[in-house]
Amino acid sequence: MKRIIAHLIRGEAGKYHEKLTADLSERFGVFPLHDRIAPHLTFKQWFELDEQGMNVLYQSLEHFANSHTQSEYSLTGFGNFGKDVIYVDAIPSAEMSQSVLDLMHSLREIEGLTFDEFDTGSDLHATVVMGALKPFDFEQIWNYLKTVPQSDFKMQFDNIAVLKRTVDRWIVDRVWELQPTENTV
Repeated sequence: MKRIIAHLIRGEAGKYHEKLTADLSERFGVFPLHDRIAPHLTFKQWFELDEQGMNVLYQSLEHFANSHTQSEYSLTGFGNFGKDVIYVDAIPSAEMSQSVLDLMHSLREIEGLTFDEFDTGSDLHATVVMGALKPFDFEQIWNYLKTVPQSDFKMQFDNIAVLKRTVDRWIVDRVWELQPTENTV
């Protein structure tokens, strides 16, 4: 079963992302992300491990969550990768950047977990349109996004999740909460 490792975007920002992807799907006929996967930032894309490998992964993520505190990031504005992906940009704090580096380092120690050029933990973003899922007219959607309210959310990097692929959607398998900081309520 295919899985990904991600951070779940919750609260008002999650609602904003779902509303935006639903609007784009209805308005432009793009792939309905809002219907298929929870709003998230991907750290490790598409992988498969056997049961023993998954147990090692779960233990690693448990250790990571217990040894790292929450940190901040912003979801602000739109960005793109060429004309194939449009996303809400995630700007990590220095603390979050270090935590993500630590996470990626610990994931690379898991036997059987392979990585490609996109599995770096950099270029954090929340995809709203992806041409690989369904082709779209980049200019038309990009121009439309200039007319909608821009995202500007101050967020907490407070969780790591494993999502698994079912027949037609990604569902949350497990979530680990990072340790609160003294300033986190």
